[in-house]
Amino acid sequence: MPRLPFSIPWHGGAGRSRLPTAPLLVLLAAAPLVLPAAYAAYVVRQSTRRTTARTTITPPPDRLAPKKKASGGGGGGGGGVDGEGESEGDTTTIPPAVVLAAAAAGDYVIARERVVSEAIPLRRTTRPAGGGERGMLETYLAATMRAFAWTPQAWLMRALVARLPGGAALARTFDAPHLDACAFAPGDRVCGVYVVRGRARADGDGERVLLDLSAPEGWRGPVVRGVLDCGFVVEEGEGERCVRFVNETVLWRHRDAKPTLLEGAVAGRLHAWMVAWMMVRGVDAVVGAAGAEAEAEAA
Repeated sequence: MPRLPFSIPWHGGAGRSRLPTAPLLVLLAAAPLVLPAAYAAYVVRQSTRRTTARTTITPPPDRLAPKKKASGGGGGGGGGVDGEGESEGDTTTIPPAVVLAAAAAGDYVIARERVVSEAIPLRRTTRPAGGGERGMLETYLAATMRAFAWTPQAWLMRALVARLPGGAALARTFDAPHLDACAFAPGDRVCGVYVVRGRARADGDGERVLLDLSAPEGWRGPVVRGVLDCGFVVEEGEGERCVRFVNETVLWRHRDAKPTLLEGAVAGRLHAWMVAWMMVRGVDAVVGAAGAEAEAEAA
């Protein structure tokens, strides 16, 4: 039998063996916990360096005024809840009945989390969709959804929807081939519970996709009401045009219902970190695809 290319120094001299020392036992026992924790800390650090996040809870009616911009920056990508901050003010993503009820009597609580990527020179990204080619936004969304599909939350969601009528088809909406082929057109369903409501233009020649949280037929669990507003904006950088990707998660509930996860200090921060990580994966996919195109054209 061939020898392993490494050895564990647990053997003493003269053919005698000895047990691992106490410090070594501690290290071996802690490795399954310490290594994932260290990797998680690295991922969080890298993600928050490349994004900024802000979460606002907006029960007061004046925070729902259209086109009202938040004062101040997002601060370091830490996420969390800022009950004193202003909302981003775009109410087009929220059903009008909810906006009216919130403004009239404060019957609804609206939580909005906004995560923005670093500025990326437009020349480094894929070109907008055209000529039948897959565009920048589709590439970005597919990559972020693929990343989400590997989270424990998505595993649980997949297990739940798989038990519903048509569960096999619903489960496939988490698969990479489905996400990579998805055009993110109105009616498309991804990751089980997200259905594309529509697409719209964004500031600076940008584009956005609205995905409603839509429980499949037969769903018996708790229903979360909300929408994902994902897209990019184009802006002028230092001598060149840049693109920033923006992910907004908007959740609303009746004031007597249980708080949404964005309203919790810990849960809100964890969610912001997860979204930041997904966005970094999406941005890397866009930049990587552009690099591959550039190399192919050069060849």
